[in-house]
Amino acid sequence: MDISLGDELFDKISSGTKTVEVFLNDEQMKHFGVGDTLAIHRKSDDEDVILTSAWSIKKCRTMVELYQRYTPEAVGMAPKELSGIYDSDTVKKQGLLAVKMKVLRPNYE
Repeated sequence: MDISLGDELFDKISSGTKTVEVFLNDEQMKHFGVGDTLAIHRKSDDEDVILTSAWSIKKCRTMVELYQRYTPEAVGMAPKELSGIYDSDTVKKQGLLAVKMKVLRPNYE
């Protein structure tokens, strides 16, 4: 699976401070599992890629539950920032997936 992130989040993954990527628990994520590879591209330079592996996937019903399990540092943003990405109605309907990542190859060429 491939995703694009802004420079700040990309750099946090590259440095090892952001270890959890959050997704809606939707159809797109239905077939994503532990051990699958996640290629993370830098939005400002699509050639800049970090390869990660999902080593844990936790379902969270709410953002409160997510932040009880993981620190804002691990998620890469504060709860208020994340609620700007995922509105509460959508989270209530679908839930969230917290994918704990292990960097396989930083800045893969």
